[in-house]
Amino acid sequence: MIKFALLSLAALLVAQPPAPTIPARLAEARSFAKDQGDKLWTGYGQAPFEFLLVEKARETLLCRDTIPEGFSPAGTDAATGCKRYTRPRSELPDNLLAALPIFGPPSTIVMGTPQSTGRDEPDWTRTILHEHFHQWQDSFPNIFERMSNLDLAGDDKTGMWMLNYSFPYGDAASLKAFAPAAKALSEAVAARGTPGFGKALSNYLALRRAFAAAVGERNWRYAELELWKEGVARWTEIQLGRSYPDPAVQNSAKALEARTLAWFDNPDIAKAGREFVYPYGAAEAMLLEACGPGWRSAYPNYLSLGPLFDEALRRCGKN
Repeated sequence: MIKFALLSLAALLVAQPPAPTIPARLAEARSFAKDQGDKLWTGYGQAPFEFLLVEKARETLLCRDTIPEGFSPAGTDAATGCKRYTRPRSELPDNLLAALPIFGPPSTIVMGTPQSTGRDEPDWTRTILHEHFHQWQDSFPNIFERMSNLDLAGDDKTGMWMLNYSFPYGDAASLKAFAPAAKALSEAVAARGTPGFGKALSNYLALRRAFAAAVGERNWRYAELELWKEGVARWTEIQLGRSYPDPAVQNSAKALEARTLAWFDNPDIAKAGREFVYPYGAAEAMLLEACGPGWRSAYPNYLSLGPLFDEALRRCGKN
């Protein structure tokens, strides 16, 4: 009996398909982006898809045409069909999940492995869709000049101002204006598809303007950029993840959507800091989408969601 059980277990293990390698996951994501991504965002699937994998002892760069200094050619990657370059591990942390012009434009996705980033493979794969959205954003004409013209960087020439900007997350005026705005945003999201949606949208946008006034024009310029950049990227990874060919990634996207909406059960901007833009901006994108997909065509023209809401209000809001 024991021998039979062991043989049965061995047969079962042999029957299981091998887990996809990281290059195979990347190849799958690239194919999906080209096939399905453009249906959501025109040009998403055609944006540069450079990828730097940071492992314990080495770094592997895929899908870049030119070789950055310090890398050596390592043939062609079988899964992606891309040129492959490697170098010994640099000072880059292996828990990175980012897209940035680390070698100069175009931007490169820089990620550790699922293990080093603390994510299971479906979450890790879903994150590629998010970071590739940033690659698409960074391919917009004059995008870095446009962001520089927002006059938010101060003396910082490294780009770290986006993470370290001194926004008044915990100020009394911010907290007082944020609470009703977050509540109204959640209520408007819940009202999608109902006769009361237009009124809920109008109510939210009035409180959004009050929140903007409370934090000040320059600070709101920063918040708008981050909602536009990170919030919509979160919405995109949810939308694309839900239609991904791997059911595990679909479930990961559904779970992320549930966590995003659950954040509004107890929204705390002082605790979240900059991280508030992810659920908040994703929820705003849900409102824009509820008024029709036209906002997606206009999205690259702006660095904020405010003008897109103006048009959305004309389409489906009520004063």
